Amino acid sequence: MKKKNLTGGFGEMKRGTPSPTSAKAGQLSKEAEITYGKLIEESSICWRQGATQEVISLLRKALAIKPNSLQALINLGIALQAQGNLQAAIDAYRQALAIKPNFPQACFNLGTALQAQGDLQAAIDAYRQALTVKPNYIEALTNLGTALQAQGDLQAAIDAHRQALTVKPNYIEALTNLGIALQEQGDLQAAIDAYRQALAIKPGFPGAKLNLSLIQLLTGDYESGWQGYDWRLSVSSNKILIAHPRVERWDGHNLAPGESLMLVAEQGLGDTLQFMRYVPYLNRTGKTASLCAPTKLHGLIQSSGITTMIYSPEEGSRITQGKWLPLLSLPKYLNVSPANPLVEPPYIKVPQQHVEHWQQKLATEKSPIIGINWQGSQAGSKLGKTLPLAAFAPVVEQTDASLLSLQKGDGAEQLEDCPFRHRFVGCQEEINETWDFVETAAMIANCDLVITCDTSVAHLSAGMGKPTWVLLVAVPDWRWGMEGDTTFWYPAMRLFRQRERGNWQEVMDRVATALAAGATPWNETPVPGQKVGSMRIPVAFAELIDKITILEIKSEQLKGQGKVNVDHELGLLRRVLEQSGVELLPEHYHQLKDVNQSLWNIEDDIRAHEHRQDFGEQFIQLARSVYQQNNQRAAIKRSINDHYGSAIREEKSYS
Repeated sequence: MKKKNLTGGFGEMKRGTPSPTSAKAGQLSKEAEITYGKLIEESSICWRQGATQEVISLLRKALAIKPNSLQALINLGIALQAQGNLQAAIDAYRQALAIKPNFPQACFNLGTALQAQGDLQAAIDAYRQALTVKPNYIEALTNLGTALQAQGDLQAAIDAHRQALTVKPNYIEALTNLGIALQEQGDLQAAIDAYRQALAIKPGFPGAKLNLSLIQLLTGDYESGWQGYDWRLSVSSNKILIAHPRVERWDGHNLAPGESLMLVAEQGLGDTLQFMRYVPYLNRTGKTASLCAPTKLHGLIQSSGITTMIYSPEEGSRITQGKWLPLLSLPKYLNVSPANPLVEPPYIKVPQQHVEHWQQKLATEKSPIIGINWQGSQAGSKLGKTLPLAAFAPVVEQTDASLLSLQKGDGAEQLEDCPFRHRFVGCQEEINETWDFVETAAMIANCDLVITCDTSVAHLSAGMGKPTWVLLVAVPDWRWGMEGDTTFWYPAMRLFRQRERGNWQEVMDRVATALAAGATPWNETPVPGQKVGSMRIPVAFAELIDKITILEIKSEQLKGQGKVNVDHELGLLRRVLEQSGVELLPEHYHQLKDVNQSLWNIEDDIRAHEHRQDFGEQFIQLARSVYQQNNQRAAIKRSINDHYGSAIREEKSYS
């Protein structure tokens, strides 16, 4: 979400402009006025040079001469804010407003500092104060919209962005921020329209490019989405990458003999846990791949056999040989999609001695054990991805399972006053003090089920192959899609989505119902009305190939969630073929693909004739060609079954 930069500071006020109270205090001496002017001029030069601390020192000297200088106070606030000293910046802006109440630029800058400090309501009040004096203050309207969205008032945010666009119709920041708010509201098409309007004005605008790609990924268009997802690096590469190598970035082409490739972790811990699965895949294809990751994950990376070459962020920034690539750019080059996940869990492994250690600690606990996690990072909290521990009350009421808190840091304090604290395992205090990821993974290994919001715990648990139920907001992160309760990323994962934005109660009621219905890993007896998961059934070998070719044709034709569903099934069947170890001859595959493509085209033609109510000779010929093509298809399948010695043979019946 893009906020406008500070205004009303350096270069926007004439040097030496008298403040409203300076006349009352008496005129400065000529010498003092000259000194003040030089200090202001020097501070501007230092600002352009990036010498922020020197700017602050010079402005404080200027204020010692002229304490009520609006120019010096606002510039001081800007410099302090750039330095990260938000409270001091806020004090400077408020001092300026005490001199000149409702001064729009001071109100706006105060709002930006308050918003950065997390005081959203005070920031909103400051922006609105600026707008009462200057109704068309475009930057204030834009930031008001972002603050309202962060506060959760999406409709008010959308209204603010649209008001900004009435002032400046081609304002790409307002268009992009409008798209972000519409996207969070679930109006994806309107969001796409806003992004495309921004891109029509400025084709390479990074914010619109990135957010459009996120919608493409969210709706299952991975091919387009991966291409646009690289724009995240233009938006905030300094913030999301944990290292900044000085070597050349890999472009996806072959590496030179002996040349290594370092994947650099980015964004959150969950992103690393999800996508580190592709590092060993690269090594299996003959490349020499290493991983630069947060040091807190190194033990888990090593125990999982991801790679033996692991770098800290500091080490990754110092490498001088080979090439590098952001970790989440790798799926683009590997063509990862629901039909082609390449690597399935479990790929995260825990040393047996750690598992046994916690097994002994938990030996006397009442089974089953459910691990729970309810809060992630502060950024996740702002996006509504977290929920209070108390929301798990319906779950507690529906099961006699023991609970094990996997919560660390912020949110863990909720355990102290939790009304069902007695339901947690006896060694919970020791668990709370154990922060190592290998140990956390060992605890998860001893759980029967993990229920968590969208945090790194979800990726850790599901990456181990542990049954994991994930609680999702109405419009979730791009990787979870918009529909369905399963995901191709983790076959052992079940998704529980908000049906109404912000309503966790209804989600937790469904989780409780699922537990009560016996839809749990420890209850293998089918329950009436229980949803069917994946099943293993015997099938003729030719039938498997036939189904794969049909799904490929469907995947080429469908879009949206339909394509996502088809690609998921296609990926599962392709893995069955791969795991069979059978080397399929290309001619067998192409024969079936061609006949199924012909059948698809014939059916399209028949539907077109039916739509026109045209049942003449051509329609009859098309109908005859269906059974002719099916006869050919049956012959091809029979030949394939014979060639590969399929234990099951299909027989076509004629009457």
